[in-house]
Amino acid sequence: MLRGDDPVEALVRGFGKLDGLFLSAAQTRKSRAGLSFEHHVKRLLVDGRVLHEAQIAVGARRPDFVLPDVAALNDPQRTESLILSLKTTLRERWKQLGLERRHGAVFLATVDDRVSTPAIEEMARNDIVLVVPESLKKSKEAVYEKQDKVITFRDFFHDQIRTRRPALLLAG
Repeated sequence: MLRGDDPVEALVRGFGKLDGLFLSAAQTRKSRAGLSFEHHVKRLLVDGRVLHEAQIAVGARRPDFVLPDVAALNDPQRTESLILSLKTTLRERWKQLGLERRHGAVFLATVDDRVSTPAIEEMARNDIVLVVPESLKKSKEAVYEKQDKVITFRDFFHDQIRTRRPALLLAG
C-alpha cells in the first residue's frame, strides 16, 4: 500500500488477489484433509489384513480402494468384491460413484456430518452404502443415528468384510 492510499480502497482494488489467495489456502486444506482421511482408512485396511488395491483405474474412474483387486471387481463370478470410496464432504459428489460401479458393492465413507435424509435415501436406492465414524452415527447433530442405511466403520469391517466377505482377508 502506498502512503496516502485509503486502506479500504486498497483492499477493494486488491480483493481479487486476496480472494485467490484464500481460495488456494482453502483448496490446499481440503486436499490435505482428503489425503489424511485416505491414509487413515488405508492403515485400517492394512492392519485389518484386508486385501485391497488403492487408486487403481477402473474404466475411466479411479476409486480410492478396490477390494480385493480390480480383476475380481471386473469378474461377474466374484461376488465378494467391492469399491470403497472416500469423501470428506459429500454435497452432490456422491453421485459420481454410480459411474464407478462394476460387479461389486459400493461403499462410501465420509466424515461429513451434514448429509441429509433424502440424500441418504437416494444413495440407498442407488445401492451405495454410507459408512461413517461411530461418533457421527451417535451424534445428535447429524441425521445418521436413526438411519438403518448408514453403517459405522466397525460395521463395515466386522459385518461387511469379516462376516459377509471373509475371502477379502489375508490368509493366516
